[in-house]
Amino acid sequence: MSFLQPQRPRPSVQLALNGKPVYLLNPSINITLKRDEADMSGQQSSTQKADKGVKAKEMTVSGLIPYREKQWLKDLFNFAEATEKSGEQVTYRVSSISAEAVNMREVQFSGSVSMVEQGDKMAWQVNFTLKEVNSVSEKKEKRKTKPKKKVQTEKAPEAKSTQPKVVPEEDNSIWKKIDDAIGSGGEK
Repeated sequence: MSFLQPQRPRPSVQLALNGKPVYLLNPSINITLKRDEADMSGQQSSTQKADKGVKAKEMTVSGLIPYREKQWLKDLFNFAEATEKSGEQVTYRVSSISAEAVNMREVQFSGSVSMVEQGDKMAWQVNFTLKEVNSVSEKKEKRKTKPKKKVQTEKAPEAKSTQPKVVPEEDNSIWKKIDDAIGSGGEK
């Protein structure tokens, strides 16, 4: 006589990648947005900064995976290691209430995916980071109309001579008459 083992309830899904759940117990999701800036003070004590814009958001995720749920851990590592046919890292459509709140849509694994045994909890503590790709701010930047370079289409005015134009005086000398007569074959 076989006994059916009762199905253990799965935790609520707090994060999904391409519609596939990432199961974690006690998940913690932290999203950061970074604005890059450069110090413009040089050697002075000024506090001026140059804004370099909004960088991609990062989602740091941590949680527990019980030892009895090895498949959850395998799935997580498979997500992290996945590549496209071209060899590039897979971009995932992220689904999470936190990601939705900050308009984060597409992500890739960034940095390391770590797993630490928690013997007292009979679970692995996992940590990983998802970095936004094709961000909304990136798309806005691409759509901005870039100022066109000014192309000169008119002709530049010609430089005027600083010397007065000299109109040659008409030569009415005898030599002119002789020269003209010889040049025209003697006809007049």
